[in-house]
Amino acid sequence: MESFTYVNIFEMKGVEYLLVLFFLALLIFLVRYFGPSPGDKGDKERII
Repeated sequence: MESFTYVNIFEMKGVEYLLVLFFLALLIFLVRYFGPSPGDKGDKERII
């Protein structure tokens, strides 16, 4: 017999917001990690 489960969308919004915040924090970290170093003058050829 099939059963229907009700999912409250308002409960899931908190999880979605946490995932978005985690993604943005990870994106900022990766941009700063792969970006130029503070002492880089830009005269070298970049590989990435």
